[in-house]
Amino acid sequence: MKFSEMWIREWTNPSISSIELSDQLTMAGFKVNEVKPVSNIFHGVVIGEIIECKIHPNFNNVWITKVNHGSNKLLNIVCNAANCRKNIRTVVANIGSILPNGRKIKLTVIRGQQSEGILCTFSELGIINQTVGIIELPTDAPIGQDFYNYLNLNDNIFEINITPNRGDCFNIIGISREIAAINNLKLKKIKINSITPTINETIPVSIEVPDACPQFLGRILKNIHITVPTPLWISERLRRCGICSVNVVIDIANYVLLELGHPVYIIDYEKIEGNIIHIRLSQIGEILKLSNNNNLKLLPNTIVISDVRKPLSIAGITIPNQYCVCSNTRHIMLQSAFFNPSIIANQSKLYHTHDLFSFRYTRGVDPSISKLALDRVTSLLLKICGGYPGPIISMINNDILPKPTNIILHRTKLDKIIGFNILDKEIAHILTRLGFKTKFLNNNWKVLTPSWRFDISIEENVIAEIIRINGYNNIPHVFISTKLTTNYNHTSTISLSRVKNLLIDRGYQEIITYSFVDPNIQKLLHPQQTPLILKNPITLDMSTMRLSLWPGLIKSVIYNQNRQKKQIKLFETGMCFIPEKTAENQVHQNFMISGIRSGFRFNEHWDLTEHPVDFYDIKGDVESLLNITNKLNHVKFKKYTHPALHSGQSAAIYLNNICIGYIGMIHPVIQTKLNLRLHTLVFELSWNIISQSTLSKITTISKFPKNYRDISIIVPDNISAESVITECKKITHKDQLVEIKLSDVYRGQGIPKGFKSFTIKLCLQSKTHTLKEKEISDIVNQCSTILIKRFHGALR
Repeated sequence: MKFSEMWIREWTNPSISSIELSDQLTMAGFKVNEVKPVSNIFHGVVIGEIIECKIHPNFNNVWITKVNHGSNKLLNIVCNAANCRKNIRTVVANIGSILPNGRKIKLTVIRGQQSEGILCTFSELGIINQTVGIIELPTDAPIGQDFYNYLNLNDNIFEINITPNRGDCFNIIGISREIAAINNLKLKKIKINSITPTINETIPVSIEVPDACPQFLGRILKNIHITVPTPLWISERLRRCGICSVNVVIDIANYVLLELGHPVYIIDYEKIEGNIIHIRLSQIGEILKLSNNNNLKLLPNTIVISDVRKPLSIAGITIPNQYCVCSNTRHIMLQSAFFNPSIIANQSKLYHTHDLFSFRYTRGVDPSISKLALDRVTSLLLKICGGYPGPIISMINNDILPKPTNIILHRTKLDKIIGFNILDKEIAHILTRLGFKTKFLNNNWKVLTPSWRFDISIEENVIAEIIRINGYNNIPHVFISTKLTTNYNHTSTISLSRVKNLLIDRGYQEIITYSFVDPNIQKLLHPQQTPLILKNPITLDMSTMRLSLWPGLIKSVIYNQNRQKKQIKLFETGMCFIPEKTAENQVHQNFMISGIRSGFRFNEHWDLTEHPVDFYDIKGDVESLLNITNKLNHVKFKKYTHPALHSGQSAAIYLNNICIGYIGMIHPVIQTKLNLRLHTLVFELSWNIISQSTLSKITTISKFPKNYRDISIIVPDNISAESVITECKKITHKDQLVEIKLSDVYRGQGIPKGFKSFTIKLCLQSKTHTLKEKEISDIVNQCSTILIKRFHGALR
């Protein structure tokens, strides 16, 4: 948002410089991006009046003028502006004046005539303005006054960032209110005289969607003069706030919007048919006729303002149409309404419009100032354009209108959160400055929010306001006290940084993505789950809450592959949101750790053949991660068909028969749809389960030799190596069987179809003596017998 510093200081004027004001706003949560002067400095430019204006004898588009600039001598100035004429007051740069570009005005000869200066345009003075020709000033502009001072150009434009929850600050009053609260000053009161109706004309209003529009105020204004130029003080303030002048009626509405933050919509009263206004849902096939003679087809369930026959506008959105005011308008209807912010936000997104009105409505407007805004626009129109006002048309449903919130602020919670003590008197004073009403009782405060603070709903919001106004720089430096005692447990929690460092050591890079993901990608990965859908998403491709971390990781891989990255290893940790009616707030929030690999196993090298990354590469990464929990022996990878993964290269990961995650290659169909050029593999683990580790036990190293024996057994193809190894561990002398490994898998000559051969390597060792051959043979025979019996296998 942009605003004029001078306009702000009319409402509250702290005794601080512009730089200090900028710092104050930034520390109060309104980051100041830029502070710049409204105009470059110029000298010697004054207000003058054209006393005589004659056309050049030889050129039709050149004027010879005599100009009174406040001295005894009239200036002879040659001008070629189309609007140059007698008796207008304008801006004169006489001989010796210096313009913003450094140009010094000298005596010149133009078209054979001496010119003792120039009649200035806005562009010549470095002022951005849509006006064509020389500057025209009001008839009461003082001749001879310095134009720089007359236009108050000794001003600064502040450009600030306002967070979406602070809809109350997208206006001059709102920002001024904040500055007054920070500096403990009073805010100038808004004084608008009540409007006395001079005509009795009204129009019935029917609100068919009270949930969308619980309040509607209107007024008819007749016989206005719309061709009156916008006063310079209004157009200049609009300019400094980044808004171009349109016509006097629209300019006044925009001026009040900037001043009070409440939209007032204006339509041509003579274009209303049937003498009634409906606020309703659009009908199938309805169109809105635009000002460029095109038709806008209305989407179903759009809230519209209509007459008896046709839509006049879309509620809360300003789209130029044929029913807006134009140069022929004489009678107008003013509309000051309150609309549900979420509904306007949805309509603004559907119609891809982000105008001044919808921008305010989607962030919330104060319904208590609807009448004030209506009266303010009316009074300015009457003063500038004339006309005859009618009485206010009022339709209010108080049961649906938002109401101030009662919040209990507990002293104990306040002290716990902010970490230091603020006096009771100071807390009450801060809240009062912010417009809150407070009542102190039993060491707690009962707080009533002001009507404009619709972002305050819980106790933590109030605490945030207190610390913000008290000043972050005023937070005392307090040393942290902690007990340096160690708890000795058999279990320990692994730090997340330990796991992150392990993945980084294995070549992964950490990324952080939004919790809002592309619904199309998420539906491909999780077609059977329904995600949480955002009512007011940032963009359409960030409209659902993530069910897993895979959508963000995959999107990052696509981004990198499009930039010719061949080897990609990424990981992310974060919350995932699973809708569940029985859960708290009807959603499970699971903290997950996920990784993704794509491309080749190794970087390109002259001595290495390029091998695409496969299932066992990423399985090794997961096993390394799980190994630091000291529970890898209890982890099993079981074949599992996940809708996002290749059915032949995917598995569910179990720890003590509890599913802790999934691993596998992205399904080829999904890979094609997402335009993933290379094989892509992913994993995801539940951090809350794997973060608990078992502490390692210190044991003595056996001094006796190890012995190795192999068992080769033929088993059916559906038997996994893991199940074979598990059975071997069930022998009676398992303390002497220190390690079991799969050393070979064979299919081919000598092996029946539908079977395979496993070669299992046994490592045997005793802690008390050197194993004899008979003991070794007994253990090997036990393993062989168990495997033959369990899997109906045959030894090779």
